Amino acid sequence: MTAIASVHSSDTTIPASSMPLIAPHALLHAHLSQSPPRRPSDRTLTEFRPIQLNVGSLTHCNGSSVVKIGETTIVCGVRAEILPVTEIPSFRVNKTSQTQDRTAPSRRKNGNGTEEEEQEFLGQDTISLYNLVVPNIELATGCSPRHAANTPPSVEAQSISQRLLSLLHTSRLIRTSDLEIIYTPPVESQSQELGIDTDPQLKAYWTIYIDMMCISYGGSVFEAAWLALYAALKNTVLPNARWDADLSQVLCSAEPAESRHLVLKSMPVPTSFAVFTPEKRLQSRLGGDGVPHWILVDTDSFEEECCDESGCITIDAADESTPLAILRIEKHGGGIVDMQGIEGLLVAAQERSRQWKQVLAGALKNL
Repeated sequence: MTAIASVHSSDTTIPASSMPLIAPHALLHAHLSQSPPRRPSDRTLTEFRPIQLNVGSLTHCNGSSVVKIGETTIVCGVRAEILPVTEIPSFRVNKTSQTQDRTAPSRRKNGNGTEEEEQEFLGQDTISLYNLVVPNIELATGCSPRHAANTPPSVEAQSISQRLLSLLHTSRLIRTSDLEIIYTPPVESQSQELGIDTDPQLKAYWTIYIDMMCISYGGSVFEAAWLALYAALKNTVLPNARWDADLSQVLCSAEPAESRHLVLKSMPVPTSFAVFTPEKRLQSRLGGDGVPHWILVDTDSFEEECCDESGCITIDAADESTPLAILRIEKHGGGIVDMQGIEGLLVAAQERSRQWKQVLAGALKNL
């Protein structure tokens, strides 16, 4: 009888650590119902997680970075390979791109673009047409219970890779002229009788492969992947490449002093968000007009699983002296976020850009 009594008198309280598994929606709703609302991570609705960034960690790459945002950690490596134009099927030379100044800073389009800007706009078709910039992210590394190791690429990984590629093209981050390898024949080789001139000749392109590995999945992976990509590209160094007419091939200099950093034209900063609404059985109890909801930025993996509506706002933070430049607005599921909500998210996006600039300045100060 003593043993039976001790069993009935045992503590049956559910540990707090088990609540996210037993009732995730109820747990998140209980935190957001506070005044003021607080998330389970003790953040406010518009508070971002701290960022840790390191560049140049992988010495065998042309550029690399390691990004940690909350519990999300991504390693990124950039490798540059030479693509001769003779290996491109049906290649056609865009002669205007050969005369662009590689050192001149790019200018933002403001209505009517200059001739140089129009040429660079046409050159972006070259990057996408010949796949000169190729990002790829790997999630099947055991980074979370949903992504087991040694499995084929998941739909989410392919989706993030495509979004990264799309943003690279939309933002025109990399100049086509920086990827061109031009050969200018010497003046003494010109012969009008033989039809030989000294016009610059496009011989090859640099192809940029951006490989990322997510080693810890803690939510908002696209943001972390883009920051890792951007920081790695800022860290990328291309050797001096020249065309050798005698060998008929591209040769790269081994002198570090002759190498050059890749120049990025803009600074796209994405800000992810998600909308949490209580379960339907609780909505009737809460009453009020409309559906009660909370808009969260920089969501972690626990919050993402509890939210049905999500999205991402990307702005260009390269120049703060100009009006806010919105590159894209993405939204998936639901219909709660209206224009007023978008305006509030734009304020959060500007705060996000300031955080990114501070982190990048600290990591890239020695470049």
